[in-house]
Amino acid sequence: MSKRPFALAALAGAAAVTLSAQTSTKPLAKDVTVLGFRLHYLEAGRGAPLVLLHGLGGDGSRWAPNIEPLARDFHVFALDQIGFGQSDKPLANYHTGMLAEFLVDFLKAANAGRAALVGNSMGAGVALYTAVHFPQVVDKIVLADGGGFRAGEAGRAGTAGGAGSADAARRRQLQNSVTRDETRDFFRILFHNKSLVTDKMVDEQLAMRLRSAFTITKMQEAGEKGLGSLTEAEVRGVKAPTLIVWGKYDELANPAGADRLEKAIQGSKKVIVDDCGHLPQLEKADEFNRLVRDFLKTGAAKATER
Repeated sequence: MSKRPFALAALAGAAAVTLSAQTSTKPLAKDVTVLGFRLHYLEAGRGAPLVLLHGLGGDGSRWAPNIEPLARDFHVFALDQIGFGQSDKPLANYHTGMLAEFLVDFLKAANAGRAALVGNSMGAGVALYTAVHFPQVVDKIVLADGGGFRAGEAGRAGTAGGAGSADAARRRQLQNSVTRDETRDFFRILFHNKSLVTDKMVDEQLAMRLRSAFTITKMQEAGEKGLGSLTEAEVRGVKAPTLIVWGKYDELANPAGADRLEKAIQGSKKVIVDDCGHLPQLEKADEFNRLVRDFLKTGAAKATER
């Protein structure tokens, strides 16, 4: 009997595997239900689970330059956290603890299992809170320009300026921007390279933030009251391997917050990214992707600037 059909079948199978490998990094939009509410997310890749957690007012699309590169090595989930993006927005008293509990249930609903968490800004706070309160679902964490712990009269870790300063009040207003001018001003704070703030970006980000305006307000109120916050002792107890990435010129979250986190989390690694503001995953995407990949695969993350 000729072996050619079997050879052709093997070749066809190999071609299908190759095609699958080539296309598996393309993100697919999906939804799951948690506590009766819809959570929207983008999924791509294979391998160890990796969840990307956006900042205040963002959504999973905020990770557009990162999903496909990281999906070459990991099973990536870019979540619209509850109250944001295309996920449902219950009229609730939002705080970090709520977002963390929804994240834990999301991991179950999406069959992600124990995962690495990569968070920016508010998302870093959610990742850190989850590592403290739900360590059984956390493999490693990457904290990008966010996360911290209560610091008494000194204010919240990583926040530029005092809690009652005029600059802080102005930033709080801009965080919940409702006009193009406010949105442009806010994103010029977020980016070190101001030329990245284009009219198209302003329109897209304003629309995104308006959809989550209630959630943003409640998260701001919770922050002022200390709801969903962590103590220094809790953060010192984090066992998950931790990488701290911070933009050297972050105007929203003081880079001193990276130093405090590094001192508090035993064995953590800190990288300060040069020529970068509050959003290293966007402003320095290639470097950010390399740092995350190296850390998650080997535990190493070499700094180009400290």
